[in-house]
Amino acid sequence: MTYDEAKKKILIKWLVGAPVIVATSLSSAVSALKMFYFGLDSGDQLSSAIALPIKRLVYLIYENTHFLEFFWKHSPTPTPKELFANSNIAFFVIYLCIFFGMASVGSARSLSARLAEIDKEIENELIRESVKGNAPRRRQEIQEQVSVPKPGWLSQIHTLYLAPIVVGVVVAVIAKLSGLV
Repeated sequence: MTYDEAKKKILIKWLVGAPVIVATSLSSAVSALKMFYFGLDSGDQLSSAIALPIKRLVYLIYENTHFLEFFWKHSPTPTPKELFANSNIAFFVIYLCIFFGMASVGSARSLSARLAEIDKEIENELIRESVKGNAPRRRQEIQEQVSVPKPGWLSQIHTLYLAPIVVGVVVAVIAKLSGLV
C-alpha cells in the first residue's frame, strides 16, 4: 500500500469506526437502562422497594434525553431470564458492533502512528540529501516510493475477542449480584 492509500485508509477507518462506536454505545446504554427499568421489579415488596429509586433514575434520564428518542424507541430491551430471546440476540449483536468499531479506530490509530514514523524518516532523508549536497528530491517523490505494510487482523485480537468476554463476565456478575438473573 502506498503512502496516499494509507492516508485514505486511515480516513475511511475513522469515518466508519467512530460513528459505529457512538451509535452502538448509545444503543447499548439505553438498552441496559430499559432492562433495569422493566426487568428489575419481580413483584414482591422487597424488589419493588429496591427497584423504585432505580426506576426513578432511569425515568429522569429518559425525560432529559429527548435527543436520544430514536434510541429509546428502537433499542432492544434485553431479558436476562431468557437468554435466546430475539431482543437479547439483537442486543448482543449491537454490543459486539462496539468492539468492531473500536477495532477499526484502533487500526486507524496504529496506521496513523506508522505514517508519523514514516514522515519522520522522510524528513531525515531530505535533510541527509541536502547535507550531502545532492540535488534533494521532493517530498512527494519520496512518498511515492514508500511502501506501507498492511496491519494484520491479529493485531486487533484484544479488542475483538478478549475485551467483549471480559466486559460480558463483569456484566454477568453485576446482573447476578443485583438479582436480574
